[in-house]
Amino acid sequence: MLAKSSNVGTILAAESIGGPKLYEYLQRFGIGRPTGMVFPGESSGQLPQPSSWSATTFPTLAFGQGFNVNSVQLASVYATLANGGVRIQPSLVSGTVDLAGDFTPAAPAVSERVVSERTADTVLAMMEAVVGEGGTAPGAAIEGYRVAGKTGTAQRVDPACGCYRGYTASFVGVAPADDPHLVVSVVLQDPKRGRYGGQLAGPVFTDVMSFGLKSKHVPPSGSVAPKPRLFEGD
Repeated sequence: MLAKSSNVGTILAAESIGGPKLYEYLQRFGIGRPTGMVFPGESSGQLPQPSSWSATTFPTLAFGQGFNVNSVQLASVYATLANGGVRIQPSLVSGTVDLAGDFTPAAPAVSERVVSERTADTVLAMMEAVVGEGGTAPGAAIEGYRVAGKTGTAQRVDPACGCYRGYTASFVGVAPADDPHLVVSVVLQDPKRGRYGGQLAGPVFTDVMSFGLKSKHVPPSGSVAPKPRLFEGD
């Protein structure tokens, strides 16, 4: 389902937990509420209240249509999975330095367990299939490192006409997937040469994440990504 970016499969999975639980988890992952960074002009995004849902809201919310997020919220979801299921409130600075050169660390970030460590690890393992053979983002692979991530190809709302016009292509990933150090989120607004996140945002992710891993001196993965069984008979 994740490797092939199946909307139908996502709906079926969401139906197993139901609308109220889906809404609860979206909120717990930080969707529809401020990140806590207190950054001027930040949008908290939009997540419709269940009381306003139509008959089609639940299935479309399941695969990501019908609500919106900012880039930090999006990256935070993947950071939560990379952190063993614990969400840490995003921050912009690690601390401040005064005129004397003394460093004062920022206040400790608020943390909250969203899912179990087992669940987080399982989803990361599933997302490794996205960059593997048969996945939607082979261009996001990084030699020597296991990568877990997900593509996004969203229709954009044009306020001028109140209709969908253009796309937002994205790829968000974690590396190394077997020992997470970094999360990189690539979001391309209204691309003109294509629309799919795997094709457009995946290669950008590879460049940025590769630079980050080298800059942080993160060693290559010590294991090989498991080969998933994507189809009957594999």
